Amino acid sequence: MLINDEHDTKHMTELCFPVNGYILRAAGDDDRAYVMASMKESILLSVPGSEAELSDIWMDDILGVTSIAIDGGMMRSELFILDADGESAGLLWMGISRDQFTCEDTGYLLGLYVNGELRGKGLGRALIECAEDWCITNGLMMMTLNVGSANAADGFYRHLEFTERSKVMRKRLR
Repeated sequence: MLINDEHDTKHMTELCFPVNGYILRAAGDDDRAYVMASMKESILLSVPGSEAELSDIWMDDILGVTSIAIDGGMMRSELFILDADGESAGLLWMGISRDQFTCEDTGYLLGLYVNGELRGKGLGRALIECAEDWCITNGLMMMTLNVGSANAADGFYRHLEFTERSKVMRKRLR
């Protein structure tokens, strides 16, 4: 379900996770509810409050697209669950995309999530290390991500040496 087998991604059932007590394993069908809830929270944290307040209007559409992507309908990707003694503690969702400027293949961080009570303990940093390893294993020299302007993770990514390359700008029309 959660791995697109039609492309040449080097599938991994488990990634080495550098924090004791945790493993990073390939997601399975029974992880779907956790993944969707985690992605919903991540999306809500990425938009300004005024948009989050209206999420009942657009969230089902976003989660529908997310579900299609998870099933491999949009890009080459793999989804991993951060597991602590059989309990889901976070996720890492990696894909391969084309760079918007150079058209080179790039690792794309589709999702990174750590359960709220576990944040600030180095798990996000360790997930990024795993994402980098995933990219290298797949022969990729670059990793890309998008982070919402309202998301506190922006500072986290900057601290890990991600740099802004472009901005998505928008204008509300009547």
